Amino acid sequence: MAFRSYASRALQELEAGRMALADMAGLQAGTLTVGVIPTFLTLFIPEVVAAFSAAYPGVRVIVRDLLSGQIEEQLIAGRLDVGIAFHPATREEIRAEPLFDERMHLVVHESHPLAKRRTLRMRELADVPLALLPTSFATRRLIDDAFAQAHTKPLVRVEMESVDALLLACRQAQAPLATIAAEHAALNAGDDMRAILLSDPRTVRRAGVLWRQDASQSAAAREFVALLRPVVEKAQARQTAIRPTPAPKQATQTPGQTTS
Repeated sequence: MAFRSYASRALQELEAGRMALADMAGLQAGTLTVGVIPTFLTLFIPEVVAAFSAAYPGVRVIVRDLLSGQIEEQLIAGRLDVGIAFHPATREEIRAEPLFDERMHLVVHESHPLAKRRTLRMRELADVPLALLPTSFATRRLIDDAFAQAHTKPLVRVEMESVDALLLACRQAQAPLATIAAEHAALNAGDDMRAILLSDPRTVRRAGVLWRQDASQSAAAREFVALLRPVVEKAQARQTAIRPTPAPKQATQTPGQTTS
């Protein structure tokens, strides 16, 4: 097993060296392997893959749909060139660069009793039936930590391994389920869905670009990340544009005054 791990890392180093040589010829050959967590796979990656392939058609791109722990393991084993997961990394062999932050939201159907709320404290969810990711997901562990900080136990009725599936389950009006999702998924859930900002504690998920500490970075991996960052910035700008504005404060009136 130790030999296999060493051999895998050695092959990855050879591939990185080959990519460095390809860089001198304009990135015209080689293979780039990227690990991406499920929630980011359809969010940013297709646009980046398309742009990269158009710029470097000779480089074969392989994108693997993996959990964050699997991405770190495969980077260490030399089976990935770069990973897109969470910051910070959990393994000391991994170096993580911040990519963007996302606030966590409760997402409900427009018919849900909480649909008119703009914000909710975590402790207010004590009796709300929830559909969540399993505990094997880093996002679920972040949510559980937030509940623990609020001294509240979540009422988990459903677990599914897909954010899209969770949102679809919550869309069924006959089952008043709610889910907790990061900002991009929450604000793009659909016109009939409502995203409610969660606080106390303020829960933020930070995305990151992951590299193996002791590995050389191929030119293809560096270029892929360089293309990724402006795509993320553009998506963040779109999110800011559609983010709900806080409810206006009610004006106070003194006796005898009226407002126009």
